[in-house]
Amino acid sequence: MEGPALRALSTEELLEKVIQSGIDVSEEEAKRFRENEVDGETIDCGLTENMIAFLFQGSFKKQLKFNQFVNSLKETVFTLTLEPVPPEVQQSPSGRSRLPTNFEIPSFPVNVQNKLNNKEPCHRNSKDRHVIVRVLYEAMAQFTMYPTNAEYVQVVKRLIGKYPFLKDIEGNGYQTWHMSLKRKFKMERVPLVQCDEVQQFKRKFGHQNSKKSCGSASVATKRQHMEPIALAEDATSIDAHVKILNSQYQKMIPDHAIVRDRMQQTFVWRQKEIAEGMSVEETMKKYPFLSTTNGLTDELERIHPEVKNLSKKFKEELKFISAKVLEQTRGKASIFAHYQDAKDESLTENAQDIDLRATAIFMPIFFKEKINHFITLGEQDPKHPYPSIQLLEGDWKKAFATRVPTVVKVDSVEVCRCSGIEDGVISAFCTYFIFNIQYPHCLKNTLNFLQRYIAKISLEGDQPLPITVSRKINLLY
Repeated sequence: MEGPALRALSTEELLEKVIQSGIDVSEEEAKRFRENEVDGETIDCGLTENMIAFLFQGSFKKQLKFNQFVNSLKETVFTLTLEPVPPEVQQSPSGRSRLPTNFEIPSFPVNVQNKLNNKEPCHRNSKDRHVIVRVLYEAMAQFTMYPTNAEYVQVVKRLIGKYPFLKDIEGNGYQTWHMSLKRKFKMERVPLVQCDEVQQFKRKFGHQNSKKSCGSASVATKRQHMEPIALAEDATSIDAHVKILNSQYQKMIPDHAIVRDRMQQTFVWRQKEIAEGMSVEETMKKYPFLSTTNGLTDELERIHPEVKNLSKKFKEELKFISAKVLEQTRGKASIFAHYQDAKDESLTENAQDIDLRATAIFMPIFFKEKINHFITLGEQDPKHPYPSIQLLEGDWKKAFATRVPTVVKVDSVEVCRCSGIEDGVISAFCTYFIFNIQYPHCLKNTLNFLQRYIAKISLEGDQPLPITVSRKINLLY
């Protein structure tokens, strides 16, 4: 099978060929292919032995047969056709061909071109996207196999200019196209070892055996989002405010005006205490009004005054993307069946609430992160200091169907109890800001999305989102 044809295989098409080759693929193994997006492009890039062992756990026979299958797919004959360079193409001083300044976006295969003419979002379909990138590559490769960064940008900007509906939601609008095209060239250059231009640039820019130093953050590294603060209170006045707050907390019906006022007056001091190392347990004991979803959202709104009505905004934004998240995560985790059962048995008027809870639960799955790092069944101490959401009911189906009680813990300390999974997600999200906690790597994509697109919070020093996350966001909006 030729390289481009192999890379065009979707996961389902690849699975079909695997089965046709005589490998008996179980439902669990097929699910691993889908969850990890193992398609023709993945095969062409190369799977490691560990990856294959993960796909076919416990069966050496299947692993060996799959290796043979992959080798048979990748038996490719590459033909390099050299054509005269058009005279109008500019030359650099080194003789290297350059893209013409009037480079035009070429026509695409009929089926894709028709979609583009009809303004269909082809960038949300991986197969169409691969076709577009391949055609751009073939047009650029007529001039050079080593485009400069400016030339990549020139081409993708023209693509977006001609078809503005292909623009990325995140970043500069063309970052995912830029990186896809760059990877395409890198991949296509691999077999062209006899090409003079490739040899020349390998000699010039070949990898050096150098070690790059890598910084690593500690598990509980703080997110420094607060500017230096001027304190208008001292220890004596804070103690007085805290006594009033604790007195109000003992009442059946606290005076909310007094609570809001005293929490505001102690806010700057409280942030200083947390920044200087006050533990979660000490903070919750001293300021017990933080132990509710409303208390946590009020505190986040003090940290970021631009955020208003966070709970309402959270739920409205999740409802807006609900249908697309559920469509993209369908069948990608075993708990999806519990959601489907709850939905099938629900009354019509409860369906929207079930979809909202499912969207909140499935966000890590959508961003290819593990759900058990986000939400767990049963109350037990987590093995990490990060905020965790624990369902007090041991039944996922019930968690989708009703507002089951949840507990949010930080550093194994109970922060608050909530009456539903959606409030649990909101509360856990707030604790990252209140306790100055850095997002864990295992949930970074999910939490960055919740911050920037759901809560709409911008922080100084925020890095551009990874290309994979930007592509996911393109699917939602």
